[in-house]
Amino acid sequence: MLNHYRTFLCVVEQETLSKAAEVLHLTQPTITRQIQQLERETGVLLFDRVGKRLMLTRAGERVRDYASQLLMTETRMYDELNQLTDPERGVVLIGAGLTPTIYRLPSVIARYRRLHPGVRFQVITGSSKQTVTRLLERVIDVGLVTTAPAHMAELASIPLWRDDLLLVASPQYALPSSPLNRTELAQLPMVLMRSESGLRQIVEQQLVPNERLNMVLETDSLEAISRFVQTGLGVAVLPKSVVQDDILAERLVQLSLTDVTLGYRTITAVVRTSSSMSAATKAFTDALPQLAREAELEELS
Repeated sequence: MLNHYRTFLCVVEQETLSKAAEVLHLTQPTITRQIQQLERETGVLLFDRVGKRLMLTRAGERVRDYASQLLMTETRMYDELNQLTDPERGVVLIGAGLTPTIYRLPSVIARYRRLHPGVRFQVITGSSKQTVTRLLERVIDVGLVTTAPAHMAELASIPLWRDDLLLVASPQYALPSSPLNRTELAQLPMVLMRSESGLRQIVEQQLVPNERLNMVLETDSLEAISRFVQTGLGVAVLPKSVVQDDILAERLVQLSLTDVTLGYRTITAVVRTSSSMSAATKAFTDALPQLAREAELEELS
């Protein structure tokens, strides 16, 4: 019936069957037949004839309004379907923690947009757990997490960045002689992530597994921890990406340890294995490892 609506709207615009036939490259009897079929389907008379002109009835005006909406909806549908199959158009839906969002994604997305200006991005921030949940619920199509999910058949992981962990303090903070050992670290006042975070678990299980931490404050923001530490409130273990600028600016100092290795976190891209992606999302995901390498090299240069 959509073709009949197109014919109907053309007749409305041209006001005569003959002119509409010329515009649509159809015969006048074909135009007449389609209008009659549409009138039978709707059960109303669409036009009144005034001389050679066809004027809409009140019912015809209603049909015109709805027909216009239907055809606009069809146009939008095909436009969105085309975006799904065109790698140079469309929206990439990303979920990420604050650390990847602030310190990693800007350079990656800017680099990709320079090469693919028709692609747009939406970024939703949240913890690694929230990001994985949103991915499984199809709220997002790509997740960037610092705590990769344990073996899940529904998800595939793509390691992107190694983010070394550093022990940091304020330059003015009074410390025992450096380097520190594990026991000395456990005695220092510490600013920590909340207990459910992956970083907190690394600190508790790997750095001081047999010691009770001297926690003075906990929060869910790595950036906030950095600011608290700068005031001299305590020491903290933070990813290098979060504190490297503060160390260079001498707002923080890095402390060394003698008998423990801090290790690192891996920022990982996670995608669903059981559903198709839009062409733009697949192209971006395929490019992510190279984009990550290029962004890292740019930081080092």
